[in-house]
Amino acid sequence: MARRRRSAIVLPVLLLALIASGKLPSFAQSTAAVSPASTPGASSTPAISPSATPVPPTATATAATATPTATYARPAATPTATYAKPTAIATATPSVTLQSPSNRTPGVIALLNTKDGSERDPLNWSVIVSKSAHRLEVHYKGQFYRSYPAVFGRNLDTSAKRYAGDRRTPEGDYLIIRKYRNRRWRWFLKLNYPNAIDMEHYAELRAAREIPIYGGRQASTGNAIGIHGSDVPILNAGNVNWTTGCISVDNASIDELAALLPVGTLVVIKP
Repeated sequence: MARRRRSAIVLPVLLLALIASGKLPSFAQSTAAVSPASTPGASSTPAISPSATPVPPTATATAATATPTATYARPAATPTATYAKPTAIATATPSVTLQSPSNRTPGVIALLNTKDGSERDPLNWSVIVSKSAHRLEVHYKGQFYRSYPAVFGRNLDTSAKRYAGDRRTPEGDYLIIRKYRNRRWRWFLKLNYPNAIDMEHYAELRAAREIPIYGGRQASTGNAIGIHGSDVPILNAGNVNWTTGCISVDNASIDELAALLPVGTLVVIKP
């Protein structure tokens, strides 16, 4: 009995000594050495070592998986529109309704038949203004072109202009010397008032002391007389004279006149 107890004690101690000396593998070491395939439920896929060098993809695989690069051609620069600034006025197309036979006047037909650019010659145009008839007539190459309603200076005395501030419209022969845009009247076709005859008449009035004095000075002959549009179209429609001496037509008419009449056109203003 005593031998069995002593053997039971000595055997475990001997096993521990053998394990410690390395002559007998431990249970943990023997368990780790077991193949994973022998362990029930373990995956049969071999573990991949993180330090293993990855196999480089083949050229075929790279070509198959690579995203194709779209070919992009840079567009050419947007062409810049060439704009030539007009010296006086753009050659706008006159707003004439040519479909109606009544509008095909001899002057309109002559203009339509002009192919050599002679419509830009001021000698081919003339304007006749009748203050009493409230009309402005345009002639092209000696032919009647068109008539436009017009109003004049608001002085009840509708005689010829005498001096600045009398609110009369001058009478006589003048030339268009300048054309320009105007915020209030759309276009302004300036006339060469006062001309030599106006200056002579003014000198006679001054000698006769018929020129008024404003602020200690005699009134001048005046200037800045021309043909322009309207900011009170209702007065133009009623033939009411409202200007301070200029000739006013409606805005559609001044647009057409500015396009038609070259600088240098003769303008004859009659009573």
